[in-house]
Amino acid sequence: MRFNSKELALLVQQTNHYDKEGFLLMKDKQDGFFKKSEAYINRYVKLKGNLLFYFKNKDNKAEPLGVIVLERCAVELAVDQETTNGFLLVFEGEDHAFRFDANSEAVRDAWIQSLHIASHECLKMQLQSLREQLHTKTGSDPICLTNESNSSVDFEFHSDNASQDPVLEVSISCANLKNDNTDVPPNALVIVHTMLPPQQQVWMHHNHSEIVEKNNNPQFLKTIGFGDKYGIDTSTRVRITVHHVVERMTGTMKQLGQAIFTLQDLLNSVDLRLSLQIKSPYSQENGIITITAWINDEKVSLSQLQAQQNMIQVSEYMAESKWTYEVPIQLLRLWVNEEKYMISMLQDLGELTFDEGFVVKETSDYCMSAVLTYNQHVAHLNEHAEFTTFKRSADKGKQELEFIPINLHIERMLVSTDISSAGRMYDISTVGAFSTHCRDMKNGGLRRLLNQVKVTYTSDGSSHQTTKTAKACCILNKITNLRTELKSLSDNLYEVSNKGLVEAVKETVNNMKEKISVINGLCADSLVIEASEAYLSAKRNANTSEGADLASLRNMSENQPPSIEQNWKWSGSNFVKSPTMEPWEVTRLNLEAAFVYLVSIVEDLVLNKSQECLNADNTYTSLLEKIKPAITKMHGFLEIIWARMSLFLTFLSIMENKGQVKQVHEIKLRRDIVNSHAISTLISAFVAVTHTDKMIEPLFCRQLCTVGIICQFEGLLSCYGSEMSMLEDTMIAVDDLSNVSFRLVTAVDKALCPKASLGSFVREGPYPDISRHNIIIDIPVPPDTFSQLPQELQLGKQITVTPVAFNIGINEQATLAEKFGSTALQEKMNTDSFAKVYEYYMLYTKHFDDPLDRSHGLSSLYHMIKMLQNSVMTKKGKNVDVLHMAAEVTRAMNGLRITYCKSGKDRTSMAVTLEMVHILQRNHNLASHVFMQSLDCLRSVGCRRENTLKNTGIKKYAFISLQMLYIPKLYRAPSGTYGNVQT
Repeated sequence: MRFNSKELALLVQQTNHYDKEGFLLMKDKQDGFFKKSEAYINRYVKLKGNLLFYFKNKDNKAEPLGVIVLERCAVELAVDQETTNGFLLVFEGEDHAFRFDANSEAVRDAWIQSLHIASHECLKMQLQSLREQLHTKTGSDPICLTNESNSSVDFEFHSDNASQDPVLEVSISCANLKNDNTDVPPNALVIVHTMLPPQQQVWMHHNHSEIVEKNNNPQFLKTIGFGDKYGIDTSTRVRITVHHVVERMTGTMKQLGQAIFTLQDLLNSVDLRLSLQIKSPYSQENGIITITAWINDEKVSLSQLQAQQNMIQVSEYMAESKWTYEVPIQLLRLWVNEEKYMISMLQDLGELTFDEGFVVKETSDYCMSAVLTYNQHVAHLNEHAEFTTFKRSADKGKQELEFIPINLHIERMLVSTDISSAGRMYDISTVGAFSTHCRDMKNGGLRRLLNQVKVTYTSDGSSHQTTKTAKACCILNKITNLRTELKSLSDNLYEVSNKGLVEAVKETVNNMKEKISVINGLCADSLVIEASEAYLSAKRNANTSEGADLASLRNMSENQPPSIEQNWKWSGSNFVKSPTMEPWEVTRLNLEAAFVYLVSIVEDLVLNKSQECLNADNTYTSLLEKIKPAITKMHGFLEIIWARMSLFLTFLSIMENKGQVKQVHEIKLRRDIVNSHAISTLISAFVAVTHTDKMIEPLFCRQLCTVGIICQFEGLLSCYGSEMSMLEDTMIAVDDLSNVSFRLVTAVDKALCPKASLGSFVREGPYPDISRHNIIIDIPVPPDTFSQLPQELQLGKQITVTPVAFNIGINEQATLAEKFGSTALQEKMNTDSFAKVYEYYMLYTKHFDDPLDRSHGLSSLYHMIKMLQNSVMTKKGKNVDVLHMAAEVTRAMNGLRITYCKSGKDRTSMAVTLEMVHILQRNHNLASHVFMQSLDCLRSVGCRRENTLKNTGIKKYAFISLQMLYIPKLYRAPSGTYGNVQT
């Protein structure tokens, strides 16, 4: 920018009042002995409009040392070590930033606020906002920005907004247009712009008419269309501007005036005909414009379009979960049983060599410690559960409540219209981040800690990503599943044999052969053989080891934690108590021999049946009586294989933790805490669904049977400071929910409390744990509802859960992460979650049609999935479109919606209210011009203000003015609803 220094000095001298002035430390160059260096120098700074002057001192007659033009720049907090209350002016496309430092935080914040609103661009935004508010109140735009007296237009230009197959079409005519300066009738041209607030904040060119020359009452033949085959938003604002074309060749023209209306205004007019005054740029009347409309689509009626603007009645409810304490208590009792079972397994290992025995004894001691700790927590929580069902965000630091989710609520919106008595319900669960807030997080969150342990594990040889522990859990789950399937097939074999169904017998035997073959393959797996040899070798060496080692092992109890009782004893399974065990190959062959014997009996039975000798003698009956003992014998050997394999693989997993048993135990404790939060929240969200009419919808019930239910978590944590650790904790907690499933049961005596139980499968995945099993949640439903469920659900089919989590930081810490840190963790989280969403979507579409549009048009679920993918892959700051699209996709597939931030209170409130208004606009045709008004209403007088009162005792969101500058516009709290909150 060029300017004359004398004129600038004159401007400073003639200015009597400045917007803000005061002393600031400014980083500037200063002369040294050999070269110039930068340092913070005290300057007197004055702000006038978008000009920031800085002076050597406060002398009013002094000339400024320089001026900064505050355009195309951003004000940011300084995070360097040089300043305590610093801030920067960063200009677009410039590497150099102007750095300042204030003498206090209050002074710094005041300067940041003043600088933020000083630019001409900010003034334009404020003007636009005020114009919108005035138009909402008065129905017209009081300020018509004057165009240049002679401007030009490209008559061949057509916007993409112009529809090829419009739903609504209009013709335009004008009357009483005034003559030009030479008293000649105007060459009239109409240009149409549209705007759909709040998404659009500027007018978009839509279409234009032809030019009607020298006519005061032009009738335009070209029609203008709105909408397409995917629908029409009747809240669209339309601006029609009438121009006088001065020179057709160059496109030079002069504005005569304009009129503004909405499509809903047009549809509600008599005979779809709307007449409006044309207001000139100087607010003078300049004729009348008439818009006549008709509907082209036979499938759309006028009443349907008019109904889009009917009154919407919204009721908002917020409720605590009745089982906020009960569910964690149940989970703690399950984990106590898990620890006791592990202690039993460890005792079943028997006498081992000193090194292996030390690891086993240390592991056993920590398991006993966990039992004591968890039982103490159960006792504390039982006391609290008698008088509360809610944990305040202010209590997140209390260790005795660490297993309780923070600020857990169900937010329900009931929407009805004046033309429909039946309303629609929308549920959103809100909660604080799943994290161990009262424990030290200086070493990072769970994901980082688990990765630190993971790198010490031995690779299984097939891949660097797969560890022996992960493969051990995978094999154990496979053998557990095969064990269940073989038992079921054995029962079926006896049943069909008893009925004499030869073909069914043959089919069942073939299926059993396949299962036995897979079991043999697992028994011969290199990892299983390695584990068995390592364990048996440790036992053999223990029997020949020196007495000193054995004595040392027996005396290790002297070094165990003082909290552990010395007289605890646990009993294990009897068949592994023997100090000598048969070779693993012999155990496997015993199962195979038992199955061969069973098959021989079945073959003889089939042969006798096919020869129809049943009536001649009792051979068939005799063979039938032999089947049951043969099945029982095979079951016995199957149980031994499963138990020994469990023992071997558990031994292997424990040895992998050698040298870090304490760290693994602490990680397991933290993982149980965050899992308690996540499972309690998931149950709360699912139970809310079971008490709605969805449970009697055949399609929804079939979805539960075939693909399960998807649960989407919307996070607002930043990748900066302590919130990074919270995000790492939450990621693990959400991933672990894939080990949870639901089972619907009939309620007895109106008892509706969910009941948790352990399944048979250990925790797999990237962070496996052989000491934790899957969890099954029995959800009681009323008998009337249960009787209408599909037969599969009534018989106990488990409903699987697909958990996904998308996170976008929105506060000032997120800005710091984007500018000076890294958001790689957030990006990976969103990318991985989209992959899971897409996998669920593909499975969903195999069983169901597109719930929104079977033609895969712009309004279809298919298109929404593509938009979500694009949003996830787009690299831009605070990309909240990811959250909005993920929520829409989840609701389209009948999923559960859960929103969280640090405490589930402030940022969560902004996100939940925004989602509600989006739902009203998308599903209930909320007028666009009342979007922001509805948003402010929900945030000012809705349930979320009550939530802040419950948590802090003050009915205010815990934001400060400075934070509002960094939070995206649609997530900002209304003035007067936030401030410093002392809990």
